[in-house]
Amino acid sequence: MMRTYRAGMTGLVLWGAVLALAAAPALAENDKVAVAFTPTAAVAGLFNGHYEGYFAKGGIDTTLLMQSNSVGVVAAVQAGQAEIGSAATGVFFGAVQHGLDYVALGCQTTFGPGSDVLGVIPRNGVTITSPADFVGKRVAVPGVNGGTHVAFMEWLREKGVDPHAVTYVEVKYPQQADILRGTTVDAVVTSEPYMARIVQAGLGKVYSHLNDTTLSVPDSFYFAQRSWADAHPQAAEAFINGLAEGVKFANEDQQKSDENTAKALQQDVSFISAAGRQNFCGPDTAKYIKQLNTVMIGLGLATEPLDPNVVVWKKP
Repeated sequence: MMRTYRAGMTGLVLWGAVLALAAAPALAENDKVAVAFTPTAAVAGLFNGHYEGYFAKGGIDTTLLMQSNSVGVVAAVQAGQAEIGSAATGVFFGAVQHGLDYVALGCQTTFGPGSDVLGVIPRNGVTITSPADFVGKRVAVPGVNGGTHVAFMEWLREKGVDPHAVTYVEVKYPQQADILRGTTVDAVVTSEPYMARIVQAGLGKVYSHLNDTTLSVPDSFYFAQRSWADAHPQAAEAFINGLAEGVKFANEDQQKSDENTAKALQQDVSFISAAGRQNFCGPDTAKYIKQLNTVMIGLGLATEPLDPNVVVWKKP
């Protein structure tokens, strides 16, 4: 399914549907924690925590729940199908702004300086010689106000181009290659491992990795309902610690980390390896919330910042 948006939409219809879900009551104390995520290589820290036993070492039994987009992740957490989710930064920001009492347990990765795992790919036959050429174009993004979308908008803004002069079409990662075979869109913004697959299929070339910006854009945040985290502090802390170990493992043993990612995403490991290294976030989640505030307000996607003292979870 494809949805078309102009930049700056807040997704009120989507949030209306999510908010309509009754907040799930806190679960009884147990070791089982389901984690909802979207299918990108940036989730390697989570996958390593799961497959290498770091979460189990902390006393939690994790289940991985793949969702097609971040709104699906939010819905899964809100409905009690998952205790923890990994949602794109703009979606997480919007969820909190629309009244959902979520707390951040960690930041996933960042786009921008030091990262080449994101890119904008014009389809064959579309000539892009400068960022200004995207004005008036239809650009596919995996999720409106998701990390890739926000990163592309920030790149345009820093290049002196109005990001609101582009039409954004929501196309999920697995369908992006197919959409480039037609003329429905002029370009896609995507991340690994899908970027490598599109290029290898000869459907287009990467125009920019969107990494020549001043600001870094956090990709996604791991989050939970505040009521769950406060009621299960040992489980929340075990997740945070296991995630940190999973990120450390990814940085020290990329080959095995790629194998874990390929297993979780049901992809060939060669495509995961072609993605290169992710720019994983450090443990200072408040720093990344502040970075997100700067980007979202600068793009006109928000008027008020999130308060890191409120949004970042602290063990009671």
